[in-house]
Amino acid sequence: MKKIVYIFAFCIIFLANSAHALSLIRDTEVEEAVLGWVQDIFKAANLEPENARIMLVNDPSINAFVAGGQTIFIHTGLITQSKVLDDLMFVLSHETGHVVGGHVTRGMITYKNIQTASLISTILGGVIAVAAGRPDAGIAVMVGSQSSALGSFLSYRQTEESSADRTAIDIMNKLGYSMQGFTDTMQAIQHLERINMSEDSGYLRTHPLTQTRMQDVAHFTKHAPTPKPNATFDRIKAKLVGFMDDPKANLQQYKTNSRTDQYIQAISLYRLNKHTEAFNLLDKLIAAEPNNPYLYELKGQFYFETGHIPQAITNYEQANQLKPFAPLIETALAQSYLENKTKDNAQKALILLQHVVIEEEEPTLPWRLMASAYDVLKDPLGAQYAMVEYNFALDKKSVALASAKKLITKIPPNHPHHQRLEDIITLADKKD
Repeated sequence: MKKIVYIFAFCIIFLANSAHALSLIRDTEVEEAVLGWVQDIFKAANLEPENARIMLVNDPSINAFVAGGQTIFIHTGLITQSKVLDDLMFVLSHETGHVVGGHVTRGMITYKNIQTASLISTILGGVIAVAAGRPDAGIAVMVGSQSSALGSFLSYRQTEESSADRTAIDIMNKLGYSMQGFTDTMQAIQHLERINMSEDSGYLRTHPLTQTRMQDVAHFTKHAPTPKPNATFDRIKAKLVGFMDDPKANLQQYKTNSRTDQYIQAISLYRLNKHTEAFNLLDKLIAAEPNNPYLYELKGQFYFETGHIPQAITNYEQANQLKPFAPLIETALAQSYLENKTKDNAQKALILLQHVVIEEEEPTLPWRLMASAYDVLKDPLGAQYAMVEYNFALDKKSVALASAKKLITKIPPNHPHHQRLEDIITLADKKD
């Protein structure tokens, strides 16, 4: 049976080791919408909205978590399985509750304290039992101490989850969202619990029981108003369904002429290599919404992936005009320019990428594309510099360090790249 990960989990330990296993996705339309909602939530929680960050995890399960700082990791399944925006808003508000409460940091401290106490009990209990001639009792004491420590930590976790629920209720009320979102989410989890969960489940040990949580907030959900439709939520959900779910099943399920259904249909048809039908349907959507940059972006993607570069450039340029300074759109347009290796296109790509590498936190692909642009422009030092940045962004510190030390001797001290190379050498050397 397929394993299901449940909602409201927040990672306390081992994230650094497991983060590399996360499959993250990027999309301008989805990120902009979700980040906007999270910023509203942060403001309602008296946090600085500009500090909010989101990461989209390519996973069909209902889940979201925070891992320190103010970044919320959101599984795509949480969006696609939410009925309405209010469902998603409660989860995001709950995770913000963990940020407000500093639960990740406090959880680490609590875990360490419990772990230390457990270790002391284990050692002392084992030594005493063995000294008394009962090694079997020593083993029992050790196991008992570890079990007690785990129970203490999981009990602490349940308290923090309840606290995050209370914060979420306050945020939802401030923003005017319906607590029906909480009820919908809890009912979905309750259904999955009956099918998949056992008493030994980690979810049940680390979260209050769903029924208990529903009883705790019954006062707020009893007369909850019906959630209002939200076209933006419907659109991003449709986009994720189109790309994530089975395309054949999508075409059977989403048959209407509504724009959201047609969005799903166009993407699903493209994934089934029915390109003509996909483009025709996408053109209908564009005719209905001629100023929607994301439709041109999607059409540019379809053209690029099918090798129609001039058409891809035309559509990406239109998207960029309607949505300027969007790093992902700029990157896609720059990549399309570089498919036609002319100096004019390379210069256009370079201008776009110089903005992208400033805006993006980890601009790996943009630096690699910038190196290609410098190659077309016959600028070997520029290409080498871009590759230093590329390897540094990829966390290949030793490669970046070696390349930077060679390159810095070839660049004049007053050149802008010289100072940055000095910084990279210092940072990479420390890291190495």
